[in-house]
Amino acid sequence: MSMEISVSLSTICGGAMEEQFQQLYPALLAQLREGNKASLSINISFKKVQDTSTMINTSYKITPKFPASGKASICQITGDYKLKTEAPVEKPQVITLFKAVEGGNKNE
Repeated sequence: MSMEISVSLSTICGGAMEEQFQQLYPALLAQLREGNKASLSINISFKKVQDTSTMINTSYKITPKFPASGKASICQITGDYKLKTEAPVEKPQVITLFKAVEGGNKNE
């Protein structure tokens, strides 16, 4: 038996919008740093179902905008209008000091 309830932000599309919102907003907040900005845009659409006067198709779209990350550098313009910048710093090579042995120490 199906109960009919009024449409709200929590019940639209079977509660899927609320569920998605509850998953997305903590992820946005986790990535915020001082001075950053993030947002969630929610768009709800209604479309009348063809050949009926009492049915409406509802849909939603949630678009998260996570904080942007970036970096700036200064470049120099050459005489032929090309840009020159410093070469990227090489990442240090990872060195393994000890080799892991499967099964632990065999002398015990």
